[in-house]
Amino acid sequence: MLDTFCFLHYYIRGDSMKRKRILALILAILAVVLMSAPIISFAAVSTGEGEATLLQEGEFDIATGESVHYATLRSVSDSVAESVYNGLLAYADKIDVSALLCNVDEFDAYYSNIINDNPDLFFVSSSYQYYYSKVTGKVTAVVPQYAMSQEEVENAMTVFNAGAKRALSEVDDTMSDLQKALTIHDYICSYAVYPQIYDANGNYSSALDLDIYHSAYGFFKDYNAVCAGYTLTFSYLMKQLGIDCEYVSSGDMEHAWNKIKIEGNWYNIDITYDNADFIEAENTYGLAYHACFLKSDSYFQSENGLYHYNYATYDDCAANNTVFDSYFWDDVNSRIYTVEGNYYYLNPNYASQTAVLTKRTLSGTESALGTSMRAPTLSITRYAKDSSGTQHQIPHSEILTRLCYLDGKFYLNDYQNIYAVYPNGIQRTAFSGTGYLISLGTERGELLYQTYHNQSNVITIDKREYFKNSLVQYHLYPDVNNDGVVNGRDWGYIVQQATLNY
Repeated sequence: MLDTFCFLHYYIRGDSMKRKRILALILAILAVVLMSAPIISFAAVSTGEGEATLLQEGEFDIATGESVHYATLRSVSDSVAESVYNGLLAYADKIDVSALLCNVDEFDAYYSNIINDNPDLFFVSSSYQYYYSKVTGKVTAVVPQYAMSQEEVENAMTVFNAGAKRALSEVDDTMSDLQKALTIHDYICSYAVYPQIYDANGNYSSALDLDIYHSAYGFFKDYNAVCAGYTLTFSYLMKQLGIDCEYVSSGDMEHAWNKIKIEGNWYNIDITYDNADFIEAENTYGLAYHACFLKSDSYFQSENGLYHYNYATYDDCAANNTVFDSYFWDDVNSRIYTVEGNYYYLNPNYASQTAVLTKRTLSGTESALGTSMRAPTLSITRYAKDSSGTQHQIPHSEILTRLCYLDGKFYLNDYQNIYAVYPNGIQRTAFSGTGYLISLGTERGELLYQTYHNQSNVITIDKREYFKNSLVQYHLYPDVNNDGVVNGRDWGYIVQQATLNY
C-alpha cells in the first residue's frame, strides 16, 4: 500500500490538476472503506442459543460430569471463569468471554461447568444466548437467563448464606479435613428431608418434583432436597472449607453424588444413600448412615455400596484407595461428633438392641461413656438396581437411639428417656417422658425429639437452663405425665428429673 502511494505521488507531482483529481479519488475510496468497516465487523458477529446441562435442573447424564472435568482442566481459562461467575452472581445482562477463545461447540460444556461448580448460582437458568465471530468461530459474549427476578435472588441469597453459615458453624479449625467432611456429611444427613415426589400410586410425579429440590438453595431454605441438592450442598460447603470436591453423575441411575480428596486420595461420598430420610420421607433428627462415606470406586459398585454404575470416572479423581471401605463408622447410624480431636458416636449392638456412647481417639482406642441405651431395633429393606437392571433387596438394621451435642454435653436417648452425658462419662437423666422416642437433634440451640406413635409430633425442649431454674416460665413442654393437659404439673415433673444442675 505504501509503495502504491509513493508511485502515485511520483506520477502526479508534475500535474497539479491531475494531482487534485487523483487525491480526491483516493480520499473518496478511503471514506468508503472507513464507513463500511463497522458494517463488515458487525456482519462478522452472529448470535446463537445454548442449553447448559445443569444438576440443579435435574440433569444426570454423564455429559454433565464430563463437562465439569473438561472445564476444570482448562486452567488457562480460570480468570475468565471467575469473570463469568462474578457476572452471573451480579445478575449481569451480558458477559464478555472473548478472552476465552472458546469454540461454539465447546461453550455448552464450559458454561455448564461454571454453574454446576458454583451452587450459589442456583438462580441461573440453563438457557442462554451467545455472540460469536463468524470469522474465528469463537464465542465472544454470553447473555444469561435467570430463573428468578433480581429481587427474588437478593432475598434467596440471604436465606442461602444464612443456611450455609449454620452448617459451617458445625466445624472448627482444630478438625482435620476428614473430620470436617464427616461433620458436614452428618449435618446434612441429620437435617435433610428427601421430599415426596411420588404420587399415591408410587409413580414419579414431575408436578411434585420442584426445581428447588435439585439445588443447594432447597436444603439451606427448608432442608428439602433430592440427590442433586445434597450433592451441590456438600460441594458448596467443601469449597468454602478449601477441600477439593467434585460431583459424579449417572444418567442411567438418574443420580448424583460427590468425590472428595482427603490426604491426596479421592473417595466417594453419597449423602443421599446415607440419609435415612430418603427411605422414610420424614425428618428423623440425628440419624446418619455411613455406609457410603469415603469409599472406593470398587466398593461403590458393589452391594454394600448400593450398586453405583455407568458414571463418569476420571483418571485424576479415580477413587482407588480402599482404606475406608471397612471402617469403624460403617454400622454407625448416629451422628459422629468430633470434640477436641476425638470421635464420639453411638456404637450399636444389634443382638442386645442397645447402643453405648463411645469415644474413639485418633489412634483408634475406644472407650464407653455412660451406660448402654436400650431401644427398639428396626429391620429395614433397602432396594437398589445393578447395571443389568436387576433389583436387589438389601437388609439393614437400625437401633432407635440418637445422639446430639449441645452446650458441651452429649444428649442421647433410649426408648423413653433422654440422658445428658459429659465428655468425662458422667451420665444423668435429662428428661423422662412417655411414648417411644425415635429421634433426637438440635435446631438453633434447642433440643428436639419425636415420638414413635406420631412422627409429626416434633416437640421442642428449650436449652438445658430449663432443667436447672425452676423460676423459668414453662412453655413448649410435652404432656409428660400423660394427663392430656400441658400445664404446671408437667413442668414440675420435668424439674423433678433434674437430679443435678446441668
